[in-house]
Amino acid sequence: MIKTDRPLEEMSKEQVINYLNETVKPKEGVIPAYLLGDQTVYDLEHEKVFLKTWVFVGHESEVPHKGDFMTRELSGYSIIITRDSNDEIHAFYNMCTHRGMKLCRADKGNKSLFTCPYHGFSFKNNGDLVGVPLQKDTYGGKIDRSKMGLHQVRLESYKGLLFGTWNDHAEPLEDFLGDFRWYLDIVVGRAEMEVVGAPQRFVVHSNWKVGSDNFVGDSYHTMVTHGSIAKLGMVPNATYSKRGFQIHTENGHGLNLGTPNPDFAFPEELKDEYKRNLSPEQYEVLSNLKNMIGNVFPNLSFLISHTKIKDHLISNTSIRMWRPIGLNKMEVIAWMFVEKNAPKEWKERSRDSFILTFSPSGIFEQDDTEVFTDITEAAQGAMPFQKKLTYNYTMGMHREPVEFIGPGVTYDDKFTEANQRNFYKYWMELMTK
Repeated sequence: MIKTDRPLEEMSKEQVINYLNETVKPKEGVIPAYLLGDQTVYDLEHEKVFLKTWVFVGHESEVPHKGDFMTRELSGYSIIITRDSNDEIHAFYNMCTHRGMKLCRADKGNKSLFTCPYHGFSFKNNGDLVGVPLQKDTYGGKIDRSKMGLHQVRLESYKGLLFGTWNDHAEPLEDFLGDFRWYLDIVVGRAEMEVVGAPQRFVVHSNWKVGSDNFVGDSYHTMVTHGSIAKLGMVPNATYSKRGFQIHTENGHGLNLGTPNPDFAFPEELKDEYKRNLSPEQYEVLSNLKNMIGNVFPNLSFLISHTKIKDHLISNTSIRMWRPIGLNKMEVIAWMFVEKNAPKEWKERSRDSFILTFSPSGIFEQDDTEVFTDITEAAQGAMPFQKKLTYNYTMGMHREPVEFIGPGVTYDDKFTEANQRNFYKYWMELMTK
């Protein structure tokens, strides 16, 4: 047994892993508070989780034309995502291979050539080194440019969603997503989808896991944290959020699916497109969808929400990353999606719906981030570790799964914590390997 009065920072990595195995018990619904407030845990999960698995970096529609590029962050490191002259999308480590200078400092743009601001080495947008200043004089014409191309980042796409990983041995993206793809199809594969504008970015003083935990399966908080929406008449009553299903699949993925909904909140004009892209079972879910909230492990969350705008029920679709930038700080990056072939007026109303609800100034977003901040603050420092403070994740443990038309383990309403237990189960598998 590990002495619990000894700080984790004084333990070896093997001892920390042993202590995690002793104290973190997802199957029993016991999650220690120190997981949100200990620097050693944060550092270890960067190594064991973020450097080993697939992490979302953007959407193909953000680089629609040949020569388009954007800079993003992959698990703490800057990368450049480009679309080359052959219409292929690449990702590279944002580092000149000559002396390590950051190659590109713009957020986005269009160019076929990247020139290092330090010594002027130039690289094509397919990663090839094509220019070395005065190379005949400085290198005697003997520099091997073929060995100095930009470092390729492993990049794969699913329905336009781009994921990267630093792990050369990671399973293929589709295997990692597994059965959860069935539900992602409804979010971003129901039609040709595109990102509207630049992603919104804001910083919250919270551990990243609180955001993922909330979106992977917590509808229980809605009637309290978002209780004002019932008072404003935006939903019928405070327990409106209970109706539907909670579903999880392998690798820590999970969602809450709100049904039924008597009104179709998507563009009527696109029903044929939806039916072409979805199976009959998936289209049945879409047709009755009230809302859909979920999380792709580790930190990519998605949301389909319905709001009345100008007396019409309108859906908005967004995805967001809880990007860790410190033990108690994360950057929230939110992308809004619309159907590319939807009418212009519908797109505008969908955008209004998103801004009203889940933008930085939205009524839901402000409710949630206030809670995220306080939870993280309460977990900081030595006391929660010394006192062995834990969170209770036992809700719904008495219940049995039900049959559902989609894959995964399903419960017949959204008030359970099975998805959070599944999330931490996979987190522990990675952390203790």
